[in-house]
Amino acid sequence: MQQLRENVDSAVQWLGFASFNISLDKRTVIEFIESPTLTTWADSDLEQYLRDSWADRDPLLSQIDRKDSAFLWHVEDWRDHQDYYDYISSFGLCGGMSIPLHRAPERRGAMILMSKCEKPLTLETLMSAKILAHMAMARATSLSEKAGGSEDQRQRLGLLSQRQREILRWVAQGKTNREIAMIVGSTRRTVDYHMQEILAKLEVPSRTLAAAALLGTESSG
Repeated sequence: MQQLRENVDSAVQWLGFASFNISLDKRTVIEFIESPTLTTWADSDLEQYLRDSWADRDPLLSQIDRKDSAFLWHVEDWRDHQDYYDYISSFGLCGGMSIPLHRAPERRGAMILMSKCEKPLTLETLMSAKILAHMAMARATSLSEKAGGSEDQRQRLGLLSQRQREILRWVAQGKTNREIAMIVGSTRRTVDYHMQEILAKLEVPSRTLAAAALLGTESSG
């Protein structure tokens, strides 16, 4: 996990961000701060955040809780929340983005990236960060749950067809079903069908856990 954190941090820096926080499979968004899965945020800053009760008045955390899609933000967006504007400005932050990472019903997850650069954050950067976020989630899931470590999981992966394994590898790289259909020269409906078959064969509830099973098996074998 430490190596994964360092690798993600390098990629985050390359994209132009100063720091990140990944939290997976949380019951509430406050757990993003209380027990992050991977983060470069200092423990002292997280503790101070909790002591100052920011979770109850943090507009960014509130948006993350409501939104189901990735979004960009700029420090000026919080001018209507002067206390929060002053708080994030004190860290020299100028913007960031949030990427939801859902794994199971009634659970929350997200990657939050912070930027100190005045360079505008673009949709291209957002797309690159989404791929990074989903790859990091798949690897973290593999490491924390040992998704691909058991012989039983290997046997289930053996039930996948060559095309299904190809589709699953693209899923592990953060591609949507529509994008995968274009890459493999198939229809969206066919890829949707294959994904249903993949989940059924692996006996997992989400595409993320399916990708984690593949990554875990290939890295350990």
